[in-house]
Amino acid sequence: MESQKEESPADPLKLLDKTLPIELLNRNQGQGHHWISSHKTRKQMEQTLRLLGMTRQPFEVPVRVVATRILGKGQRLWDSSSVLRGTYKQLEDSLVACGWFHDDSTKFITETIGRQDSKHRSTGPAVRIQVYQDDPD
Repeated sequence: MESQKEESPADPLKLLDKTLPIELLNRNQGQGHHWISSHKTRKQMEQTLRLLGMTRQPFEVPVRVVATRILGKGQRLWDSSSVLRGTYKQLEDSLVACGWFHDDSTKFITETIGRQDSKHRSTGPAVRIQVYQDDPD
């Protein structure tokens, strides 16, 4: 996958905007103490990304990430605080494994925002990842 900068006049700091055919799960019951389920989910997500050719070179600047859960038919919005719980961490780890980021520490990903989109259900379930160059204060 090319590491293109997708710039728009309104958002000159936007580096990437991709919709991935991956469903984020809430796991509202908790992920438990058994790491094997989380590891299996991460490996499945990584495999999907690799099969779709969604590997790349890591961003060379600190970034902010906006992850938007795109609902599919019949899905309901979660509480706003639930968007980044559940399987988002496994997706982030998969993106690291596929080269999107050097790692998921705050040195490279300074902020992650979770959103939901119920208006584009024909695209979902999916997750839209937008990456912005961090704006140094």
